[in-house]
Amino acid sequence: MVIAFVIVLAVLFLFQGQKDQRVENVVQAQDSQEGIRLKDVHYLQDDPGHKVKWVLDASEATMSKDQQVMTFLDFLFTLEPADRPSVTLRGNQGEYYKSTGRLVLEGNLIGETGDGYRFTTEQAVYYHKAGKLETEKPVTLSGDFFSVEGKGLLLDIGKKTVQVLSNVTTKIHGDPSRR
Repeated sequence: MVIAFVIVLAVLFLFQGQKDQRVENVVQAQDSQEGIRLKDVHYLQDDPGHKVKWVLDASEATMSKDQQVMTFLDFLFTLEPADRPSVTLRGNQGEYYKSTGRLVLEGNLIGETGDGYRFTTEQAVYYHKAGKLETEKPVTLSGDFFSVEGKGLLLDIGKKTVQVLSNVTTKIHGDPSRR
């Protein structure tokens, strides 16, 4: 009975205040001192006021007692812009701040775009309201014929741009006989 109440409470948190947020596949819920702990979480943010939908899948998540912060482990984060290829990020841990829409993603981040680009870094922040993914950490960005290393990355969904911000080194790869 207590576990059923905890699950209902967790679902109410996720539906409160923002439209079309869903948590699916809740296998286990546990009340702890930190808040409510969930296993195998699928969280969807599909706000009609924004052109970007995002999905968070995590092996485990804990919601704070005030229901404003969700921490999560072993995640797959997917950005689905209305008019662009998707962007996915895998990582070790993160935090979602409900009031600001900010996601802090950390730990061996590996990102891929739907059109074949790949990037790696240790930490990034996604700002839902601004539609931007940013990091100040070292980053590597690569495609079929190039790689770029530098410090900092700005992925602006609205402007459809990706920038490596400083200390940039670019390498062009390919068949030397074609040059």
